Amino acid sequence: MSSTDHDADLIVIGLGAMGAATAYHAAKAGLRVIGFDQNEPPHNLGSTHAETRITRLAVGEGPQYLPFVARSHDIWRQLEEATGESLLHQTGGLLVTEPQAIEGQRWEDFAFVTKGIADDAGIPFSIEDPAAVRRRHPHYQIPDRMRVGFEPTAGLVMAERAVAVQLAEARRLGAELRTGHRVDAVNSDGSGVDVMVAGSSFRADQVVLSTGPWIHDLAPRSMTDQITISRQVVYWFEAEDLDEFSTERLPWLMWIAQLEEEYVGIFPSPPGTTPGLKVLGEQFLEVTNPTDVEREVSQDEIDDFYERLLVPKVSGVTPNCLRAEVCLYANTPDDHFVIDRHPETERIMVMSPCSGHGFKHSTALGEAVAQVVATGDSDLDLSPFATR
Repeated sequence: MSSTDHDADLIVIGLGAMGAATAYHAAKAGLRVIGFDQNEPPHNLGSTHAETRITRLAVGEGPQYLPFVARSHDIWRQLEEATGESLLHQTGGLLVTEPQAIEGQRWEDFAFVTKGIADDAGIPFSIEDPAAVRRRHPHYQIPDRMRVGFEPTAGLVMAERAVAVQLAEARRLGAELRTGHRVDAVNSDGSGVDVMVAGSSFRADQVVLSTGPWIHDLAPRSMTDQITISRQVVYWFEAEDLDEFSTERLPWLMWIAQLEEEYVGIFPSPPGTTPGLKVLGEQFLEVTNPTDVEREVSQDEIDDFYERLLVPKVSGVTPNCLRAEVCLYANTPDDHFVIDRHPETERIMVMSPCSGHGFKHSTALGEAVAQVVATGDSDLDLSPFATR
């Protein structure tokens, strides 16, 4: 572990989903932790906001993710018990896909792929009759021709609340978290890592870079040259009867269309959140960066999403948009994560990006990275996310 003349055993740069989790678990393990973030997390400038995130124990993106989401569910429940906060709502979740696989599409045959992974892992997951789903949830207008997968163990994580809880717990355990501080440079030598912040230098034994859509600023180009940042929009529309869209009555829904740009995610409404139906689309054709991204959501965007993508899929929702926010995805070409050592030093770990499906795994990933920092190894296998 670090020399006594170091300021910390670990410096975490970026305190969103991954960074907050890493700082919390490292402090819990007894490490001396300093965390930096240029903003005031949880905030709405990156990837970790918009109140909720979908979680699925049956992760169709690959079996390598299953241990992390399962462990994350355990940690969310432990944090709930320790803090009294509500972090995980088990709503169930629906995957709606085209009846024929769409070759080369990001979500190719996703319901059947997910079922295969779920069956192998013993996770409840069924292919449902669309008519039966409509009877249970009449607001979901799912055509008979579509495939529908259902996972009863799926749910929603309170994303911003989870970040805030983990940061608070990290501080309680002794971590020094400095928000509103931009890191200018990170330099490693044989005995430690120097982190430059506003003309001051902080030295640690190891550093974790968990900067999300700001990954290009500090991570090496060899690890980031194929990573793109995309602008996504989240909307909250007024419901005619909000109770019918509550977490107690409605599962979330991922509607996967023939065109990736026609994807729709539908989130039930947990208590204490924006009083409307949260919905989102996804697009990967246009790339951006955190500095130049258009953060305003136009009325034309709102109207187009409502008429073209929402009305054909959900009833009981008015065109009144209560709120709209921009979210940033950092994507790899294969949509998998990058969690690996810096190519030039073992003392720096890069922990990003997560390609739009990372939050559900985040606290377990933070625990695993903290274990690697503390002991050189982790309970869960991080090797599938290595770059070499």
